[in-house]
Amino acid sequence: MILTMEKKQIQQCDIHFLEGQPFKTNIIAILLRIPLTRQNTTKTALLAEVLKNGCQQYPSRKAVNEKMDDMMGSVFDISILKKGQEQILFFYLEMVKGELLKKGFEFLQNMIFSPLEERKGFPKNMVEREKKILAEKIKGRQDDKKEYAKLRCLEEMCKENTFGIFADGYQEDLKEIDEMILLLHYKNMLKHAKVEIFLTGNAEQKQDMISMAKKMPFQSDFLWQAETISVKKKKEITKVQETLSIAQSRIVLGFDTNVLPEQKEFSSLLVCNELFGGSPASLLFQNVREKEGACYDISSFLFRLYPILMVKAGIEKQYYQKAVEVIQNSLKILQEQQVEKQDLQQAKESIIRYYISMKDSQTALMDFSFNEWILKTNRSIEQFVKEIENVTQKEVQKRAKELTLNTIYFLQ
Repeated sequence: MILTMEKKQIQQCDIHFLEGQPFKTNIIAILLRIPLTRQNTTKTALLAEVLKNGCQQYPSRKAVNEKMDDMMGSVFDISILKKGQEQILFFYLEMVKGELLKKGFEFLQNMIFSPLEERKGFPKNMVEREKKILAEKIKGRQDDKKEYAKLRCLEEMCKENTFGIFADGYQEDLKEIDEMILLLHYKNMLKHAKVEIFLTGNAEQKQDMISMAKKMPFQSDFLWQAETISVKKKKEITKVQETLSIAQSRIVLGFDTNVLPEQKEFSSLLVCNELFGGSPASLLFQNVREKEGACYDISSFLFRLYPILMVKAGIEKQYYQKAVEVIQNSLKILQEQQVEKQDLQQAKESIIRYYISMKDSQTALMDFSFNEWILKTNRSIEQFVKEIENVTQKEVQKRAKELTLNTIYFLQ
C-alpha cells in the first residue's frame, strides 16, 4: 500500500490517500485530534456515543442503520483513539468499492456537521441515556483486572504529564456535563481540532476521493501544540499497592525506555522487548513462569507513541517479591550478556511477520501510517522492516541497559 498526502487549502486539514488494490472496500476515516486533558477527556468520550444516535438527516440509530443497509451493508462507527498525549474523535465509514463514494461523503458530512440539536444543546434525554451507559462502561474497567492493572500503573507513572489520563473518561466527571456543555465542546472541537482525513482505494479512485474530501467544510484554526515528550532519569522507584476482591493478584512493572518513539533506536528496542518478554520464547516467560513457577502468565510490551515498556503478570500474592526479583534478574541477563545470534534472528523474524501481516488489513495499515505521520518519520512498512532486519546484538544489549524501572504496581 502506498501512502500519499495532500494538504487542503484551508488551514490544518491533511488528506492522506492509501492505495490498496487487493481490498474490496473503500474506507473514509476522519480524525479530530485534540490534546488529551482531564478537563475534556470525558466530554469527548461521551461525544462519541451521543453522535452515533444520528443527525438531522438520519435522526436515530435506526435511521443510521437503515442508511448503511441502503449502502450495501456499509459499516459506520464513531470511537475514541488515544495516540500519545492526544485524544482523537474517530469517524469511520467502510463501503464496497464502486458507486458509493459520493453517498459516503454526503453521509459523513451530515453526521459531522448537522448533529441532532434541541434548544442550544443535544437532545437532553439522549445525553442522559448515554451518560448512564458510559458510566457503566467506565465502572466496568475494574472487571478486566489485567487491563485495569496496566492502566493504573500507567496513571501512576504519568502523574506529571497527560499520557496516563483515561481516554474513555471518568465516572465522577459525568455529572458536570449536560446537553449544552457537550454541544459547545463539540463545536469547539470542530473549530480548533487538528483534522486528518484518511482514504483508501484503488489508484484510479485517488483524485475523485481527494476531490470529495476537499469539499468537506472543515474550517479548523488548530490552536494547540502537542506537549513535547522528554526523557528524564528517575532516581526512586514508585511502589503502589491496591486491594480489590480478586482471585488472582496482578503486578505491573513500568520501565522508562529512554528512547523516544521517533528515534531510529526504536527498532532495536522492539527486538529487545521481544527477547525480554514479547513471546513464549522470551526470558520472562522461560524464567519467571517455566523455571520458577512464580506467575500464571507474564509478558512485556511497548507503547508505540510514548517511551514506556511494561511487564505485566498474574501471580499468587505470596509470590510478589519473588516475581519482581526474577523479572529484574531476567533484565540483567539481557544487559550483561549478548543475546545468541539464533535467538536474535528468531525475535526479528517474529516482529517482521507481525508487521508484514498488516498488509492484509486496511485498518492496520492506516494505523501504522498515522503513527508514522504523528512521529514525522513517514516510513513504509518495508522501510520499517529493513530497520528491524539490521538490528545487532550490541544494539539490543544497549537498549536493555537503558531500561530504568520507574513504577511497581501490585493489585491484590
